[in-house]
Amino acid sequence: MTELCLVRHGQTDWNRLEIIQGREDNPLNALGRQQAEESATFLSQEKWDVIVSSPLSRAVHTAQAIATACGIEHKAILLDERFIEREFGAASGQPVKGIYEAVQADDQNQIPGLETEDEMRTRVLEGMNHLVDTYSGKRIIVVCHSHAIKAALSAIDGAYTFRHAMRNACSNYITHQQGQFEVKAVNVADHITDPTIMK
Repeated sequence: MTELCLVRHGQTDWNRLEIIQGREDNPLNALGRQQAEESATFLSQEKWDVIVSSPLSRAVHTAQAIATACGIEHKAILLDERFIEREFGAASGQPVKGIYEAVQADDQNQIPGLETEDEMRTRVLEGMNHLVDTYSGKRIIVVCHSHAIKAALSAIDGAYTFRHAMRNACSNYITHQQGQFEVKAVNVADHITDPTIMK
């Protein structure tokens, strides 16, 4: 069995301000750096063999915190563009509230340049298949983005959609055996500081 843990990056200012954030290379903010460390501490309780990251800095910096805690050298982090965030086209930089429904509707007429959900599923699934083929039997962390994780989950199990909540720095567990992926746990984030969640 091969195990994957898809981890969302820590918070950025655009996340905090609820602005659509796609391929923009925005850094983690102070809370995001704290969340990355909290994720790292949580994941270090288990043994991991491989760490993969989207090439965007908010993911890379989260991956570096995890690698340090897990005893994996930073230079061993593998960058894979198949796990980069969705291309939101004309929606990038806009407030989530005003454009959310058009994004959810996959409306490329209203949002020129929007990467479709199916396009996302295809590339993310290709990335996951590459990992399970290359690192069969290993435990793999993939640090990526909200829509990349939603693409993975919905490609595996139709019960998940792109409307599914995904907190910053959450962990999502997937297994692969006998040619099949299975979702095991989603949006695991009780260990992550999030001032928007009432405890």
